[in-house]
Amino acid sequence: MKFEIKKFEQKHKDQVYKFIEKEWGALNIVSRGKMFYVENLNGFVAVNNEKVMGFVLYNIENNECEIIVIYSDIENKGIGSALINSMKNFAKENKCKRLFLITTNDNIRGFEFYQKKGFTIAKIHIGAIKNSRKMKPQIPLIADNGIPIRDEIELEIKLNSPIL
Repeated sequence: MKFEIKKFEQKHKDQVYKFIEKEWGALNIVSRGKMFYVENLNGFVAVNNEKVMGFVLYNIENNECEIIVIYSDIENKGIGSALINSMKNFAKENKCKRLFLITTNDNIRGFEFYQKKGFTIAKIHIGAIKNSRKMKPQIPLIADNGIPIRDEIELEIKLNSPIL
């Protein structure tokens, strides 16, 4: 499958926002008790003939780059890997000391993917989703795979690591 990684631009917003509303129930994402509105985020998209195949949106704060949302329309075609690599390079270029993300305890496939891409567990925020639901009630109690959604797992890549 052919695709290009490009900077997220205005022309991509309709497609990206449609995916976010479908997958996350609203155009806002809660991470570590903080609300992020997707219209305020920058990112990268994987495109094939102007069709968005995947995207990553991020936030930089205190020399740390957080992946707020990452999505691939088609799995196992290298889209997610290319987006992660773009973020690693971007975070290094912007002198970030680490690239990190938050996922929930039910995201078994994502957890596996992130570890294969070099992320390690930094923290586990036990019971954090209870507070997140106060900010975003669309967060379900139970995931599609039947696992209760309760905890946030913080995964990171230290960008000064010689392993990269």
